[in-house]
Amino acid sequence: MAMSLKPPKKGDLKKSWLKPRRDTPKKIQPEYHLITTEGISTEPAYFQGVKSTINSKYRGRVQLDIIGVGDNTLNLLQKVKQKVAKSSNIYKHVWIVYDTDDFPAQNIDKVVDLCHTYSNEKTNYHALWSNQCIELWFLLHFSFIHSDLHRQEYWAKLSSCLAKLNTSEYKKNRSDMY
Repeated sequence: MAMSLKPPKKGDLKKSWLKPRRDTPKKIQPEYHLITTEGISTEPAYFQGVKSTINSKYRGRVQLDIIGVGDNTLNLLQKVKQKVAKSSNIYKHVWIVYDTDDFPAQNIDKVVDLCHTYSNEKTNYHALWSNQCIELWFLLHFSFIHSDLHRQEYWAKLSSCLAKLNTSEYKKNRSDMY
């Protein structure tokens, strides 16, 4: 028995056997993310590249705001919290991105704890850090490193990796490093 292509009768619309139409468009509300970084140039450039990639695949679904704050650990978190409170956007996820550098371990751990404390049903705070600097992140895109390297050694290793891709040597604040 073939189904009729005629629209249902008005009297049949509230009957349980009638399934709702699947072809009605659903408006997808974008999900807002705020990425705040300790650095004001290199890290924002990295995340702008990530943002471009996401927007090319999922246009209109995810809204990324990226801000280089220029502060560290606990100060960064407090500034971000104030920014979120003043914003007209409701951020689903707030990312606090910082280097561990030589900051006391209790400050780094405290940011993680406070992120859990500040998170609620509307907004989730996330601590995201690199062990010494963002150049380590870049280097880990090319290879797994299981050794204790000082941050001064990252640049030469990055330049070597980039040479294999026929690009110029690594320099701080390159806009194409993502």
